[in-house]
Amino acid sequence: MPDRLKIALVGCGGMGRRHLRGIATLYQSSFSNVELVAVCDLNRENPGFLADEAAELLGSCPRVYADIAAMVREMPKLEATSVTTDAGSHHAVAVACLKAGLHLLCEKPLAVTLRGCNRIVETAKRAGKVVSVAENYRRDPINRLIRALIDDGAIGTPRVMFETGVNGRDRIVITPWRHMKEKGSITVDAGVHNADILRYYLGEVRSVYGETRLHEKVRRNTGSAGPGGFYARWAPEFPDTIEPTGEDALYALLTFESGAVGHWTYDAAGHGQPLRGRTVHGSLGSLECPGDRNGRPVKLHLDDGTVIDDERVLEHAPTYRLSPLAAELFGGDRLWTYTLDLNEVDRRIVATGIPRAGRVRPHGRCARADGRGGPRGRRAGLRAVRGRAARAGGDAGRADRRPRRWLPARDRRDARPAGRRPSLTRAHPFRTADIPLRTASVRACLIILCQVHQRNQRPPHVVSRRQFFTIRR
Repeated sequence: MPDRLKIALVGCGGMGRRHLRGIATLYQSSFSNVELVAVCDLNRENPGFLADEAAELLGSCPRVYADIAAMVREMPKLEATSVTTDAGSHHAVAVACLKAGLHLLCEKPLAVTLRGCNRIVETAKRAGKVVSVAENYRRDPINRLIRALIDDGAIGTPRVMFETGVNGRDRIVITPWRHMKEKGSITVDAGVHNADILRYYLGEVRSVYGETRLHEKVRRNTGSAGPGGFYARWAPEFPDTIEPTGEDALYALLTFESGAVGHWTYDAAGHGQPLRGRTVHGSLGSLECPGDRNGRPVKLHLDDGTVIDDERVLEHAPTYRLSPLAAELFGGDRLWTYTLDLNEVDRRIVATGIPRAGRVRPHGRCARADGRGGPRGRRAGLRAVRGRAARAGGDAGRADRRPRRWLPARDRRDARPAGRRPSLTRAHPFRTADIPLRTASVRACLIILCQVHQRNQRPPHVVSRRQFFTIRR
């Protein structure tokens, strides 16, 4: 058996449990190249519980720690860590791991402020370590297909995208900390998913106007165990009510570098009938998108009245391919639908983000996590931060490497040929060519999220002074 990358999980709550199941899924695949050797959490009950689960799922029990420094000191062969703490502590935990000499996979958002993101990136640059961000929606095979349909011109030139979610009422969403401003608020912690999908579909954002609201001043505990039931162990300890300090609704109008427009509503305080929708309209047709992690088919509407919602949709996405790892886990490299429950989908998607096994530099050379990543990465990384077009890749296989055919030729020049296959080696799973771009991409998402806050609600260190602004080049 080839040597495996020795990794640790830091943060052993609900998200840590989800990452553990992703690791277990990866263990069972032919791309298994990581080994979980340690779990760490300030609350010793949590890592002990997770270690017991790991012993059952993986067949071996990781060591338990409550201190990162002690963990690194006692395990000198430890190479990388997956950070799944609450969002408000990401920057502190990530910096501690990087300074300890560990490569980093960090749950989204990378940090709750731009200053926190920059601190992580600069620390990684000085330490010569790699940072990857665990953003999972774009790894859904159906979102890969939708991206391919857009890139391959199925709807012509994209003109407008509607991203809408209104529900939640006055309930605590997953955990109480997600409603607190110092932890990012629900608009950042959950909204970053939507920001990433907007950019994944249509490219970089040139400008954005928006406002946020804190509608529900009191939220109540409904006893929910959260997505997949992973938070059931802690739900009884939540208070009956909380007083949120972070905004729970976001309303924005975005203009993309391509000229397309985005209408984005994320309202986690919606009452009455829930509203969810995601559509993209172009010069030749439109896409009715099913959402995330449900496997339902996308509907392609053409001008002649044709509606395609079956396997024929693949004819309009000739370059669509999943990565080898995703194809193995989901059962095919050109899926147009799948039938799996949420937990099964979640563990597969998390697994594709843990090793980054499909795209490595030749000879296992490490891409520096400095927001640049070499000459091509340097240009793309700077464009992402400044709002220009960048390719924020992931474990996408061909779908992330081909040019966007509806973009001008000057915006395609850095794209790789569609037929190039990724190198599959044991080389360091965290050492991937596109990780630095993903770091910059999350920073760009945070620009969108942070700068739509109202002036009288903004944290002064993260929000623009204007209600209307432009992300400057």
